[in-house]
Amino acid sequence: MHQQQTKIFFPNLDGLRFIAFFVVFINHAAGCLDFRNSNTCYCFIRERFLLGGDLGVNLFFVLSGFLITFLLLKEKELYGRINIPHFYLRRILRIWPVYFFVVFLCLFVFPHFAAVVPQSFPLDFSTNRLNPWLYVSFLGNFDYIWHGISNVLIGVLWSVSVEEQFYLFWPLVVAFIPRKYLLPTFISIIAASIAFRFFCSMGGNAMILKYHSFSSMSDLATGAVLAWLCTKQSFTEKVKRMPRWMIVIPYVLFFALVPFRGFTWKFGLYYVHVASILPVVISALFAFFILEQNYAERSFYKLSRFRFISSLGRYTYGMYCYHMLVFFVVLYCFYITGADILHPGKYLFMAEVLISLTCTILFSKFSYRYIESGFLKLKARFASITR
Repeated sequence: MHQQQTKIFFPNLDGLRFIAFFVVFINHAAGCLDFRNSNTCYCFIRERFLLGGDLGVNLFFVLSGFLITFLLLKEKELYGRINIPHFYLRRILRIWPVYFFVVFLCLFVFPHFAAVVPQSFPLDFSTNRLNPWLYVSFLGNFDYIWHGISNVLIGVLWSVSVEEQFYLFWPLVVAFIPRKYLLPTFISIIAASIAFRFFCSMGGNAMILKYHSFSSMSDLATGAVLAWLCTKQSFTEKVKRMPRWMIVIPYVLFFALVPFRGFTWKFGLYYVHVASILPVVISALFAFFILEQNYAERSFYKLSRFRFISSLGRYTYGMYCYHMLVFFVVLYCFYITGADILHPGKYLFMAEVLISLTCTILFSKFSYRYIESGFLKLKARFASITR
């Protein structure tokens, strides 16, 4: 353990983390709470934008790839080596307490509600089809692929499984591959991920395209490419002077691509081609958002100015892990009061969403203070670079 710590801080990324969580939250609210409305405008917004909130997970992946790789590169640069055991200990202390707490609740507590809720309850929480050992061993994304989405409460942890798999081998990549070969390595991983989606998705199997570790690896590697570039001062100096029109274009392109994702099936025989390449385009746009938020001096806004959402950024891991459990509890509370949760009207739906969001934030803050903080203090003892 190094006696002196180097601090690295990206003040605008906390707000970006909360946005990533929030769009996932909205995606799950629109997809799981059974609110239906025949209004054409609402249907278009729901199908093309609200249900596109799954991209928040991809943003989390790019953020993780960037931050983890940047810190590893800096540690290697400053100290000449990467303390790999300490890296693993830091990840364990950050991820495992909340993760296994949620796994325990989903496997041993929430199944008892099956006897007191209707069979058509909006949220699937059965444990009959899932393999618990896949979640215990951080292979939950393969449970989704092999057994389908049978339990949405524990199912959100699929992305944590992917990240833990990434953490297992990534410090070895950065530690043992010389810096001059790292960028080609990262780009090769992105290319391999595209090839995997194209050749191994069995004609465009949506579960493999979305949930397989090799498919998700392009997002993480895209963040790594950005991290490698950002360790070069000549690159960040150019970004600082980037004109505003150049900053605007990627945002416009992104908001045009979000509804486009719903039409990729119209490419017919070329669907798999588009579905294989499009994730890299979107992750590259996410990488640009991270880049300009961190370094551009002519941004139209900086998320650190939005103090409320930035202050919530530190709790987003808990928010992500807990929010489906909170949805369940809120729906159950409405159910026992006699509310029609199976066919909610717009006001009941809005109440479900607002109460769930508020409770998720409050419980995540509670968890951070009383469950996570002790482990985070231990984590700091094994950090040579803090952020």
